[in-house]
Amino acid sequence: MTIYSPAISSKWDDDPRTQAARAVAIAREVCTCNYPYHILWPLLRAAGIKGTLRSAEDQVLASFLVPLMADRTRILIAGTADAATLCTIGRMAGDREPEFTVLDRCPAPLKLIQEFAAERQIPCRTQLADLTTYAEENHWDIILVHYTFQFIVPDERFNVFQRLSRSLVPGGTLVCVDKEVPRISDADAPDAAEAWFQKAWRKLQVAGLDSALPAALYDQLLHQAAEGRTLRRVTIPSLSHLVEGMRRAGLVLVEEDLVGSTYARGLAADSSIILAASRPR
Repeated sequence: MTIYSPAISSKWDDDPRTQAARAVAIAREVCTCNYPYHILWPLLRAAGIKGTLRSAEDQVLASFLVPLMADRTRILIAGTADAATLCTIGRMAGDREPEFTVLDRCPAPLKLIQEFAAERQIPCRTQLADLTTYAEENHWDIILVHYTFQFIVPDERFNVFQRLSRSLVPGGTLVCVDKEVPRISDADAPDAAEAWFQKAWRKLQVAGLDSALPAALYDQLLHQAAEGRTLRRVTIPSLSHLVEGMRRAGLVLVEEDLVGSTYARGLAADSSIILAASRPR
């Protein structure tokens, strides 16, 4: 059974530079985030400032996800900014045909994914929902939560773990990928936000993407992105908190990895947390 053939890889090719203009246009039309996060995201990704699953993460995930995937395996991607995570898991599936659903609380990435999937003839459903109120039960074989918990306020994280646990079928697997990063104190947050703003702005200029939006809007969104990123690093869940959340929700931990990694050039080093837990049968 093939996992990575050239034909399969091309089907799942996700080129952020090519998609950036359309992604920005969609987000300017329909993004409903507290600030229009998805307007700036495709430009940050095209410039290499933000990314998706990294190669080291891919290898670890594939080692235990590939054996779980088969035709009609029901896979939920719970939270996404674009088609990148869908493409990564699609490549892992090889010639198997799982049933993909992508969920997000903002319609912008869902519309982008709908267009992408239709163009590539990829069977994929989308679902507009907030994980803090998500109520589906006994449905998913695999749920992937990629960097999503840092966008959920700390007081709601266990609630989300419980809801995701209930939405798995007995024997189903919840996979959580997040970051292990140096903590930022409240006192250091303004300086950290300004440092990220300056580095990101320079990379956007080098990439030739600094004129993709009106200057005033670009400046506003980049400052909001810097502040949002820094706030998430103040409250980002640790490895121990994620493990505890899974166990309290009744899941059984089956995989725990900390994968060394680095950001794009000039940005801070970090590591990737990869956890998998199953719902008891």
